[in-house]
This record gives sequence, structure tokens and C-alpha cells, in this order.
Amino acid sequence: MQFNANLLVDMAHISMLSHNLGDEFEIKVGKKQIRLIPVGASNEED
Repeated sequence: MQFNANLLVDMAHISMLSHNLGDEFEIKVGKKQIRLIPVGASNEED
């Protein structure tokens, strides 16, 4: 995480997950995980 609260994800993980540079995510923090959910995606798993 950067000083301005931006979260950096390396290019290997971005490519592996089929996302693009600049994509925005909602961050969900749980007891054992941090989930990144693409903005505008349906979130039916909750």
C-alpha cells in the first residue's frame, strides 16, 4: 500500500486474473482474507 492509500498489485497477478492497469476494485477485509472485487461486478458470493 502506498502513502496515498493506493494498493499496488504486480503485473504478473494482474495478467493472471485478466484485469487491466487502472481497473478499480472494492476492498473487502475479512478475518482471514482480503478480497478485491471489480467495481461494477455483481457480488453474489456474500
